[in-house]
Amino acid sequence: MKFNFKRLGLLLKRHFLVSGRKYLTGIAIGTGVIVMITVATLLFGGTAQISQFNQYALFAYFIGGLIVSSMAFTEINKPETGYQMMTLPASSLEKFVSTWLFTSIIYTILAFVVITLAATLLYLFGQLGLSIRGDAFNLHEMGDAFKQYFVGNIIFLAGAAAFKRNAFFKTMLSFVVVFAFLVIYSLVLVKVFGFTDLASGNSSGMGFALNGSSFNGMFSNSERASVIAKTFLAVFFLVLGFFKFKEREL
Repeated sequence: MKFNFKRLGLLLKRHFLVSGRKYLTGIAIGTGVIVMITVATLLFGGTAQISQFNQYALFAYFIGGLIVSSMAFTEINKPETGYQMMTLPASSLEKFVSTWLFTSIIYTILAFVVITLAATLLYLFGQLGLSIRGDAFNLHEMGDAFKQYFVGNIIFLAGAAAFKRNAFFKTMLSFVVVFAFLVIYSLVLVKVFGFTDLASGNSSGMGFALNGSSFNGMFSNSERASVIAKTFLAVFFLVLGFFKFKEREL
């Protein structure tokens, strides 16, 4: 079946009708609790900081999003609802992409709107004389939070497609195991092969001359290396998640 954007739009609409209210309710409750915690400072004669509210709210957005992502395919696990997903007149790719967009872009838009409204409300209270300080908008922090969540969302979405139950905890465990393996692997390279100068670009222990090469230039900037690594992770887990989802449908 050829990929069709009209069907994709209808799938997004279905996601919103099925889960949109739950998302909004959860985001509103979480944001409301953080607002109360922030305002509680006033009860003790202190000054509430909107910047602190933003940090707590964005952290809740990140963790809540990972939980939402890990539950993205619970519908297909239940016999009473699984057949509805399987029999939808859309391709596996359209179903997976719509779920990805809904748990990443749509969820982010809903969260940022609610967080911004709450921050604006706190700012207005501060203008009315309450001891609340700070600006309502912090686009830089929101942008950084979205970049981190974008990668995390894809990883946990792949986990949701791979694991039928307790996907959040199983994905966390898998991530810890892989990270531990990479750390041990790196330590073995350092001990056995003498890659102690690899970080400085001096790989004389193995006889490689990477100084001045295009490879060394590619990773000479830590920010660029981070972007490349995150892009690789995003693409890898996105492809992995799609094929795992396709297996589940079969």
